[in-house]
Amino acid sequence: MGVLTELPSYRICTDKGRFDINPAFDVVLEVQRLYKEELLTDYEKIQQALSMLIRNRWNLRLLKPVEQLKLMQDITSRYIEVEKRPQIKKSPVPVLDFERDGDYIYASFMQAYQIDLIDEQGKLPWKKFLYLFNGLPADTKIKQIMRIRQMPVPEYNGKNSKEIQEINEMKSYYALPVQGGGGQSGLDLLFHTLEGMAKR
Repeated sequence: MGVLTELPSYRICTDKGRFDINPAFDVVLEVQRLYKEELLTDYEKIQQALSMLIRNRWNLRLLKPVEQLKLMQDITSRYIEVEKRPQIKKSPVPVLDFERDGDYIYASFMQAYQIDLIDEQGKLPWKKFLYLFNGLPADTKIKQIMRIRQMPVPEYNGKNSKEIQEINEMKSYYALPVQGGGGQSGLDLLFHTLEGMAKR
């Protein structure tokens, strides 16, 4: 089934009970932040992530740790992971961070879709958010900034010093910190942790 024909269901049934999932974009971004936290163990991260993603979280007490891991893997594969398309060219610098770029993303959704992301907190599912984000037109603020961040600086030819200076100033103004790996790093950690724990 495809995106346009699939009927979304935000419920997972196990032999221990039914779990109602809330994969809203803001919740998933909080999970991303959680997985960057170095003071928590992998199991503590899974427990906290489940309590954030599940509406009827009282049912979690029925699950053993291995069952909680399985539930988190199911939630991740159904509601968070999207099919990765091949990258044409990998940028040496981060071009997107959903947390730091929140204001630009908010403005871009308003510009392109008249969607107020603050009003959509707790409602707009992560995958729908990503589909809309990926479809943002090139003239939206976040897409312009992403383009600036990966824009090559031309070599000096004796006549283009002003152009080089302007590009460097824009790149410096919109630059993201190199540590952290950009917008997907927390989710990459989530996927990596789940894969690692499943192999134990």
